[in-house]
Order: sequence, then structure tokens, then C-alpha cells
Amino acid sequence: MIATVQELFAGFVIKPLGGVDAHHDVARFRWELVPAAGGESVAIGFDVAVFAADGRLSSVHGFLDQAPAGI
Repeated sequence: MIATVQELFAGFVIKPLGGVDAHHDVARFRWELVPAAGGESVAIGFDVAVFAADGRLSSVHGFLDQAPAGI
């Protein structure tokens, strides 16, 4: 999934916005997509990650707060 996002948004980087909030087996974190050369965010969102009992990542649910046109 990460490789696909990197391919789709070549020339951009994903940067964290703030820390990670976690409770039991769920964590959420905010992020922004910015041009690698610098500039304004083109997308802002947050993801919610769910972990299995063995500590491995079970699922990730992504939400967009701000998205570029056409997405």
C-alpha cells in the first residue's frame, strides 16, 4: 500500500502532524502530503490503525480532511 501511494504521488512526501494517539489496540495519527521541494500541503488527513492480539498491524482506515481536486 505504501509503495502504491509513493508511486501515485511521486515528488511528494508524507509528513506527520503531531503525535500518535493510542488506546488499547487502536492508534490514530494525522499527516500531510507536501511537495518534496517544499511548499503548501496538498492533502491532509488522518489514519486509524488497528492491531491484532499478537501486535501485528491488522487494518488501517484512512480519512481525508483536505484533498487535491480530482481525488
